[in-house]
Amino acid sequence: MRGVIIADSSGLPIKSNLDIDMTEEVSAYITSLIGKGHQVVDALKEGALQFIRLETSKGEIMIALEEQLILIILK
Repeated sequence: MRGVIIADSSGLPIKSNLDIDMTEEVSAYITSLIGKGHQVVDALKEGALQFIRLETSKGEIMIALEEQLILIILK
C-alpha cells in the first residue's frame, strides 16, 4: 500500500501517512473527481455516489465516501 488519506467531506485532509505536499495534491484532485462523479450519478439518477475505484498501470486508487469523511487508499 502506497498511502492512506482521511479527509473531511469537503476534501480537507485530516490524517495521512504521505508527506503533506502529496497529501494536499491528491486530496485536491480526488475532491474534483468526486464532484464530477456526483454529477454523473445525478444525471443518470443512480442515487448516491458511495465508492470510486480507479485502476492504473501502476496500481489502484480507491475512494470511499461517507457522510462526514472521505477515505482514499493508494495501492
